[in-house]
Amino acid sequence: MPKVSVITPVYNGAQYLGIAIDSLLAQTLTDWELIVVDDGSTDTTPQVLDAYNDPRILRIRQANAGEATARNNGLSHATGEYVAWLDADDLYLPNALSDLAAFLDVHHRYDVAFSDGYICNEIGEKLTRLTEHRPGILTGDVLEPLVLSAGVVTVPVCTMTRRDAIEQHGTRFDKNLVIGPDWDFWIQLARHVQFGYLDEVTCMYRIHLSNITRKSGQKRRNDDLVYGRMKVMSSTWFNALSVPTRYRFFYQLLIELLADQPERQKTILEGAQVCRLPVREQAELWRHAGVGCFRKQRNAEFAIVCLREACRLWPGDIKSRCVLWTIQTSIGRSVAPRMLYWWERMHCWVDRLRSLPRRQPKPVPSELRPVGD
Repeated sequence: MPKVSVITPVYNGAQYLGIAIDSLLAQTLTDWELIVVDDGSTDTTPQVLDAYNDPRILRIRQANAGEATARNNGLSHATGEYVAWLDADDLYLPNALSDLAAFLDVHHRYDVAFSDGYICNEIGEKLTRLTEHRPGILTGDVLEPLVLSAGVVTVPVCTMTRRDAIEQHGTRFDKNLVIGPDWDFWIQLARHVQFGYLDEVTCMYRIHLSNITRKSGQKRRNDDLVYGRMKVMSSTWFNALSVPTRYRFFYQLLIELLADQPERQKTILEGAQVCRLPVREQAELWRHAGVGCFRKQRNAEFAIVCLREACRLWPGDIKSRCVLWTIQTSIGRSVAPRMLYWWERMHCWVDRLRSLPRRQPKPVPSELRPVGD
């Protein structure tokens, strides 16, 4: 049994695949196996792989089925004590496997280790560090912060996991997800295991025009983010999360991701999961949905329904009553959008001031954002 099974899913990744494999061959820890799963590539990926005759490298060819299926196929062939992920466009620094494996060897309470690393561009120039985009260095039981942000772990190449933990809990990647299958994977594991942080730079995560996140576009990204959160919301363990986490979760889902879909907003707001929140939190979600809808001048009737429900749930909610009164008067309707705009701006500044003592992640580099629908 090798110490580490490294899994590399690849689809038309010939441009960078050789660099990724060479970075593995340069590791100070040599007790590894590499499982390359070619997801039906139509470029010269097979020819790149033909250049390597190292017996530690296993090649698997499958019909094109997506990254999640390729990762699962790699897992089914892994035999190592630990599992690591090296995507075809990323690369390891020479210390990666030795440092991560040594960390897990010593820290038996952790089943997942994640580290720092660089984000680089197409030609390998370093742009920033992974830790700069994390909401903080969170270890141990990370389920609640992870439910709210994939940035807790960031990218697969900076991680290493005990294979026994993956198999014990039947953890696999969701083939329905193009954006965020690794986030869903970590959530599945975080229900059962502890995560530990290694304060070392071990990898380089490359961003370029062919990254799945970029070429999938904003619509696919939003659809997958909604799908992943609906999966969390429908889980048997969701209501065991704390009230602040559930409230923030619903805010992200309803106000940030479903802002243009009032019917779905209404269905979720009336659903059993939201109704298990304290009435004040329920009322605030109804109010935020109504204010957002009216401010963007999409559906004034739905906005009024939301604000009335907020007032019913929490009669002492002066904000909802003021907004409702304003948008129901002829004069108010003309000035309400501008008033609500400045009200939300003020809220943003108040939230920023409150968060000053806490470390805030940097925005994602523009090179990593979707380029269109």
